[in-house]
Amino acid sequence: MNKPNYWFYLHIVLVVIVLVKDYNGTLENSFDRFEKKVGLYTELDTTVYEPPYYIPPIQDEIPIDTTSTYARKI
Repeated sequence: MNKPNYWFYLHIVLVVIVLVKDYNGTLENSFDRFEKKVGLYTELDTTVYEPPYYIPPIQDEIPIDTTSTYARKI
């Protein structure tokens, strides 16, 4: 006789709960509270990083010699 597979139904219920909480926008808060209970919570990093140097964008109107191993202007 086949026994009901309770693990399957448990996973289905958990997936539905996660999807509904994500749709409502409360999933992140729930995970944060769980992490605080377990002791894994870390504060969000709000540091603004500036790049150490500036790389200008590539200009498409300048032709580039593609026959050379070095990219140079024609």
